[in-house]
Amino acid sequence: MFNQPEKKNINPKFDPENSLNRGDSFDRFFGESYGSHMAYNDCAIDGYCSIDPIVYSLMEVLLYELKQLTYYYIKMQEIGYENKKLKNRIINYLSLILIGYEFNREEFESLLNTINREKESVKEAYTSVCEKKNLDCQILKSNIKFEKFDLMSIVNQGEQQAIQRNKVLKADIKNLYEIILNLIKSASIRLIELKCYTDDYLPEEDAILKLFNNLNFSSMTESKLTRKINDFAEINYKIHIKLHKFKEDYYGKIILNDVEIGVKPGKAILASGQNLKDLENLLEATKDEDINVYTHSGLIVAHAYPKFAQYPHLKGHFQMSLDSVQFDFASFKGPVLVLRNFQYLLDRLYRGRLFTTNIIAGRGMYRIENNDFTPLIEAALESKGFEHEHKIAMVKVGYDESVVMSKADEIIEKIKNKDIKKLLVVGLLNHAPMHSEYFDELEEKLPDDYYVLSTLIPSTKDNILYFDSFFNSSLIYKILSHIKKHVDFDKFPVSVFITTCNLHTMSHLFNLRYLGIKNIYLPSCTSNVITPNMLKFLKEKFGIKQVSSDPEKDLKNI
Repeated sequence: MFNQPEKKNINPKFDPENSLNRGDSFDRFFGESYGSHMAYNDCAIDGYCSIDPIVYSLMEVLLYELKQLTYYYIKMQEIGYENKKLKNRIINYLSLILIGYEFNREEFESLLNTINREKESVKEAYTSVCEKKNLDCQILKSNIKFEKFDLMSIVNQGEQQAIQRNKVLKADIKNLYEIILNLIKSASIRLIELKCYTDDYLPEEDAILKLFNNLNFSSMTESKLTRKINDFAEINYKIHIKLHKFKEDYYGKIILNDVEIGVKPGKAILASGQNLKDLENLLEATKDEDINVYTHSGLIVAHAYPKFAQYPHLKGHFQMSLDSVQFDFASFKGPVLVLRNFQYLLDRLYRGRLFTTNIIAGRGMYRIENNDFTPLIEAALESKGFEHEHKIAMVKVGYDESVVMSKADEIIEKIKNKDIKKLLVVGLLNHAPMHSEYFDELEEKLPDDYYVLSTLIPSTKDNILYFDSFFNSSLIYKILSHIKKHVDFDKFPVSVFITTCNLHTMSHLFNLRYLGIKNIYLPSCTSNVITPNMLKFLKEKFGIKQVSSDPEKDLKNI
């Protein structure tokens, strides 16, 4: 169970690395009588999908059990016991569940039963220690009954739990809970990738679990939750910076590099996601095969790290569309590898040649276990592949840090000399153009004493500094952090325009707030990322803004 130091796993029978990846899907399991629910499972063009009501209820139960498991885990920590492997599993569960992964029946039963058994095991260990040491045990009441595992019963209990929570919690508290879950999701994903490069203890792991544990208590006040969110922003930012440093230590310092968007003739594999270690494992497994490998979406950043240049079969980046995952996957003439914690739901996507390194495969995908890429390689060799070379574009990725810092120093001097009245940063997430007409007009109306630092607006104006760097939030953080050492952001106005929404958008909002940025502008996000109600809440409680249809008006309000 727990140890002092670590002795053995709680519930050693379960191995999350061997979860099932086959079985009836939910719609087949529930039958035609539930067909009407399936109509709600719709996807936006960018791959974000709404959650089916039945799946939503099941996720509600998973989260409920995971919250209780986390509670007892923390209680054991408080009395001096630790289990690092269980901690890692909880964080993996968090990232998986909060993304809203598509479980089939067997996967759901396996995961829920596992979490429940582990919860009961930790609870029993906690109770036993309390009795032996004559401590006051604090046991949580459980509203989910597991006397007999019946999926319909679980669905109903999940629905009732959601209804009860909505009755008990005020609207603002629910919004704060939603922000917490979003921050935990982003932090867990980055932490899982960070753990690929180190076995050392990371205090950020405990910070995630402690924040999540707060959701066990409905009596938490709005002010206390807000304070915990603001406190966690520092942890979240540190995870982002620490991951960046570990990757540079492992793969080499980021460089500015030209990346070809397109394909070469030959058999091919497409890798999509953001876990660079999974990509490296794929490249190692295929280096002696006659197969070309291409990155997709955010994985384009791999081309900025020198170590990946060692793989000549990493041919470039494939992306036919900037906003449609479905179209890209369907257009690719080879299998697709979905890396751990891929950010899109895969409903209605092209299936049959989808593989994943995730701990659960999800519907329509085959799971790669223990870095054995043989099934993926065989699928690639059997696929049609590309007959002709097709060049789409050439883009730059990465940056020259010496140039970046020298330019940042110039900005600092201009601010000190009062040559700059206000600083605007445009980009952060710049893989899709946001309102190009908006920024064209913003450039035109920009006052001479305003200065723009951008990864999105190519310009020859003296007061616009353009870095042609595709998809690099680390670049913006590096510059802002450097400027902050010399400029008081409480006295000098800095505004940031985030240009794309994804699962890390909320995380970026609070990272920027932690850095002291007061004016943060969001684009129009789909409801799958930030609902209109959440946007309203962010505006009212945290001062977040949204770009209007009038750039000149926005400039005056900065």
